[in-house]
Amino acid sequence: MSIRVLRQLPIWRRFYWLPTNENVTPDIVRLESLTYVSTICCMKQSAQWLELSSGNRKYVYRWWPDEPAWANVGIIHGLGEHGGRYQTLADSLVAAGLSVAAFDQQGHGRSSEARGRIRSYVSLLDDISAFLVWNQQLSPDVPTILLGHSMGGNLVINHALRDYPQPSRVIASSPMIRLTAPPNRTFVTAARLASWVLPNFTLRSKVVAEHLMSDPVEQQLLRDDELFHSQLTLRLGAGLFDSGPWALERAAQLRTPMLLTHGTRDYRTSHKASTEFAQQAGPLCDLELLDGELHDPFRGIERSRVIARFVEFIRAATESPA
Repeated sequence: MSIRVLRQLPIWRRFYWLPTNENVTPDIVRLESLTYVSTICCMKQSAQWLELSSGNRKYVYRWWPDEPAWANVGIIHGLGEHGGRYQTLADSLVAAGLSVAAFDQQGHGRSSEARGRIRSYVSLLDDISAFLVWNQQLSPDVPTILLGHSMGGNLVINHALRDYPQPSRVIASSPMIRLTAPPNRTFVTAARLASWVLPNFTLRSKVVAEHLMSDPVEQQLLRDDELFHSQLTLRLGAGLFDSGPWALERAAQLRTPMLLTHGTRDYRTSHKASTEFAQQAGPLCDLELLDGELHDPFRGIERSRVIARFVEFIRAATESPA
């Protein structure tokens, strides 16, 4: 395990990750139709329903450069999000020469399930496996990397520790291994009992954009996002709550190179739990503690350094494939 702490820069030294052609103003593409293909600057993108495996249809977003990509990134979104929330991150990754794809998970975005409702926790991992294989078949000549954020970070970690086909590398951003402020045991016990009887009972939480990211533009994008929600069922909550300790206990079984990044001011998920995981996982896990960053560092005002670290880690897959 290697641990690196990225310190915050003084405000006068902060800068944004800009597209390669800074003189071009990107067109705004609204997701009013279920399928579209467009070109923005030097990037192409699409969003459509696709069958990732037999009978498994997902709403999939893709972004790719004009020139052949040197690696492929599959994004697994967080709780309440959807694949389209990663447009700005995809912009930066495509500018670096990568192709990117994301999909709406069960109970999220344009998926057919009710908000926050899932079939099972394992079925989420099965979906990720199908998405990974689909990506690998789409770009067989370049490495495929899984990048999961928050709930998605939890999922890519658990996917890496189980008997599934594996990507070349994994990035877990602010993974939901343990909450920063875990609920008390009485609530957890009551919720677990209730989940056996009412697995689809829905809980709601208040989302404060300023607690998630430091960029005011990104904060407003979240407030205006009609597909974003703050709901989860007891079944989903129990799956996430149980899978964090499960992963900590088995971290030493990690076999896929992993970059684990976490802000030290994350109000939602615990950077201390990420540190514990990295310590247990050993040399295959690089831990990047982001000093002063919130839950969504790649949507913060210092995003350029965070995304540059992603790209650096991904590029290593082309130099020494796992």
